[in-house]
Amino acid sequence: MRSLLPSILALWFAMSPAHAWHETGHKMTASIAWAQLTEVQQRYVSRILRAHPRFAEDFVAGMPIAISQGSDKERALWAFERASYWSDLVPNISDAVRTQYHRGTWHYINMPVYLTDEDEKVFAGNLSHNMSTIFSPPLRQNLNVIQALKGNLKVWRDETAADADKAVALCWILHLTGDLHQPLHNVALFSRTFFREGDRGGNSIAIERNGRVSNLHAIWDGSPRSNDDFTPDAKTKAMLANDYINFREIDKWLSEHQKLAMEYVYTDELRSKLFKQVSNQQNPQISLSREYLATAKQVAIPQVILAGHRIAKLLAN
Repeated sequence: MRSLLPSILALWFAMSPAHAWHETGHKMTASIAWAQLTEVQQRYVSRILRAHPRFAEDFVAGMPIAISQGSDKERALWAFERASYWSDLVPNISDAVRTQYHRGTWHYINMPVYLTDEDEKVFAGNLSHNMSTIFSPPLRQNLNVIQALKGNLKVWRDETAADADKAVALCWILHLTGDLHQPLHNVALFSRTFFREGDRGGNSIAIERNGRVSNLHAIWDGSPRSNDDFTPDAKTKAMLANDYINFREIDKWLSEHQKLAMEYVYTDELRSKLFKQVSNQQNPQISLSREYLATAKQVAIPQVILAGHRIAKLLAN
């Protein structure tokens, strides 16, 4: 085992954390949310967003010429979609911007999943990372996705908050709601052999696919594609019809997405392959069946739709 440590660490650090749904998925959640807002609400969020401290640098400067020469509605929708993944752009803009706006832990919460029953016996009750769903002001570093979403909603709904602060909060609400609907932003897999600190939401599980190596988190992030059909099916429509939005429901979403992760992410297939790697003292690199990948897409698309509708309700409340 000791001889494997350097290669395990190399694999660990080579896999940078992924962002939920990639840019495509976040833009789609924003587009779906935008369509649910009334024209009055659209004008309000657009006005607030233009007060963003970095609107000129990070929004206007990046606007495609075709959009900038289009209608007010086209520019407003583009900026709203841009806001949904602005927090993923922040780390690469500059050191100063990263220091001021980057909040790495806000994107996830690591509710535990265990590779084996023995792992659960070892870890259960002995994990010290932040799994609280309670937010108490102020907004700060080291919050998890649930706490950060609740905190930014408080800013958004605060009539005394400055428009610039509301604009930043708007970006985070758009983004974190999308993050929360990607199952691997809710959980981490723990194992005594490889993942004593968790698998970082699947980032530390290498996936071989078509001759290339990715990771489990990236596989799920990439499941929604721009050419997918995001028309709600009957089951999704029923969920939307009965969806009630408040702070308690955000905690309920976490519970729902833990169950999704247990059922569709850390499947028996994945666990079996991973356990074999662990038993053979090999790096945690596996392949996934076509059935697994097809199911991931079937889960991801309704999640993007749900996130979009829920964003609209959160902003309107």
